[in-house]
Amino acid sequence: MQNRLTIPLIGLSLFLSAHETAQAESTQDRVALMLSGPDCPSVQKMMASTLRQQTGVLHVDTDLMPDHVLVDIVRQELTEETVAVTANKAMSGSQCRAEIMKSCITADMAAHPPSETP
Repeated sequence: MQNRLTIPLIGLSLFLSAHETAQAESTQDRVALMLSGPDCPSVQKMMASTLRQQTGVLHVDTDLMPDHVLVDIVRQELTEETVAVTANKAMSGSQCRAEIMKSCITADMAAHPPSETP
């Protein structure tokens, strides 16, 4: 009888550990938006409030970097582009623009001429 319970218990343990491992993988991303324009300081709070109401937004930080907004999102629910569109709609009518900031790692590589080696 003990062997009959051991196999299902081992299977259940493996399933639960696999589930915990899958949940441990990050399902969130951070989107960095760069703000430009003279009206940005006056519309930044309204834009942040609008972003916080968007399904899939976990956190909005407007204080960490000047002229930037960092938005933590659930990857399965939002894209970077959706975050930028939402931010720009919230600031429509103002002279402020939010653009997705790409890091040097994620940005497209620029074409460089081959280097000459002496």
